Amino acid sequence: MRKSLPTIDLERSELRYVFYSQDLKPLINDFVKIGFKATTFPSSPVTKTIYFGSKLGVRPGISIKGRIYEKNREENTLSFSGESRFNVLEIKSTLNHDEMYYKGFSEQTSQDQKLISSQTGSGDDIIFRIQRASEEGLLHQSTFKTKSRLRKEDISKEIKSNLTLQEIVTLLCVPSELDERLSPELRKLLNSQVRSIHSKTLVPYLMTQYSRIHLIPDNPVWKQTIRITIDPGVEYYGLDFLNKYDFLTHPDITGEYLDREKFCRLEFKVDPLMIKKEKVLDSHISEILRKYGCLAFISKKWRGTTLVSDSYIQNQTLWTEPYGKHISGYFPVHQSWYRYGNITGYLYKLIRSSKTFALYDEDARMLIKNENYVSGYLGFPIPSMVIRIHGPQIQYYLPPKSKPIKTSSPEFYITEHYHHPIRTAMVNSVTNLNDYLLSSITIDGYAFFRSYGFLVKHNTSNRVYKLTIEKYQKTLENDVRTELYCKMRYIGAKNTVNMDVHEEIYEELTEFYNEFAPIMIHPIELGEGELEYIDDHLMEFIS
Repeated sequence: MRKSLPTIDLERSELRYVFYSQDLKPLINDFVKIGFKATTFPSSPVTKTIYFGSKLGVRPGISIKGRIYEKNREENTLSFSGESRFNVLEIKSTLNHDEMYYKGFSEQTSQDQKLISSQTGSGDDIIFRIQRASEEGLLHQSTFKTKSRLRKEDISKEIKSNLTLQEIVTLLCVPSELDERLSPELRKLLNSQVRSIHSKTLVPYLMTQYSRIHLIPDNPVWKQTIRITIDPGVEYYGLDFLNKYDFLTHPDITGEYLDREKFCRLEFKVDPLMIKKEKVLDSHISEILRKYGCLAFISKKWRGTTLVSDSYIQNQTLWTEPYGKHISGYFPVHQSWYRYGNITGYLYKLIRSSKTFALYDEDARMLIKNENYVSGYLGFPIPSMVIRIHGPQIQYYLPPKSKPIKTSSPEFYITEHYHHPIRTAMVNSVTNLNDYLLSSITIDGYAFFRSYGFLVKHNTSNRVYKLTIEKYQKTLENDVRTELYCKMRYIGAKNTVNMDVHEEIYEELTEFYNEFAPIMIHPIELGEGELEYIDDHLMEFIS
């Protein structure tokens, strides 16, 4: 039986870092020296977390997941039946930086979330500059969260039993007799933000698996200020219902292994206003993060959604005709197009009405991609190499080639990126980090990238492209530059292969620009009743 751990119930910030696999024991020992105790649960050491989304992807602003604590790990494949029991159903709602203002959080509050002190490093230290760039950048994407945890005792007098998968699916999709034992606040959350989207579209999107280590402070004030966990080598599984069209009655789940992280996650759940008052704790944490080269990193959910989308594309087994390069075209769009509902509604509608392109699969699936990395370059004023530092992975690329097709508004560019880096290093300890970094690297900032879109095909050539709306944000010393654009990437061909197709791909990308840009440079204006039409249209699309 798991004992309850200290929790912070008010709005809190979650700060996530990664460090190198060989530094796990030394890092834990350093936390023990300053008054923490490392705790695990031998009777149920494995945490399995299923993230629920919809056929429209994973919606920003809300996180729905069921947790299982077990002794045994899953292998290459897995399955859950409707009677499979979960320990916790957790629903999180998030506040992004636009919403923080309305909730009473100041801009200074977000700045106070930084845990790596500027006093612990030198501006001449390349590792310190990389750490600061990662932290400054990710804070602009961090969120405050409020959480509702639902256990069986919240809906039943049978305190010792757990929620079944069938009960979870029912709670997330439709009103039932289970609602009678829910709090009014939880019923309101389910009816307003969950069931309206998931009643016909629920998908068990992703599962993570890891053996968590809890770092518990002896100091009672610190227990109320911070919660620290370590997740080494998180494993990811892609999931789906066995019966996609009758999951309310038969919610059996099947899954397949996708990937395992070759690093450790170090996560802090903190009250950002209190952490700065505890100056000794704040200083110790900063020193440890600095010592082990910890880098700020995205959440498991967004890392996993990228793996699921990439796996879907790989499973199409397409021919990549222009070997060695990614070819894509893009143009800027109005900011209203990046809102999640507009992407799932209006972008889908544009594709359906296109004369040049069509959905690759009528059972279309929203594809989501997240990337975050510290970027840099060698050579000035013209870079000779581009560097990406993504967690423990350091990659050196030749610079991409960009060709302006149209320079008047809206601008349109076609770029060619090399598939493979010319050098890749997977760092396993901070002690050998400098072996892979050149002191002459210029840190260009922290890059954050998120895209939503669909696979499409050209109606004449049948070439397959990924059509997305994307947000690219680069941060350097609190100078934030954000770009929103629509991009079409060439993915491959289904049945034929032809090496000499560059000009044809360029022509098809230009067709994409001519058809979509005149619409997407303008804001989306919702007329009376139009929003309801979009919702009905989406329900028809996903049914």
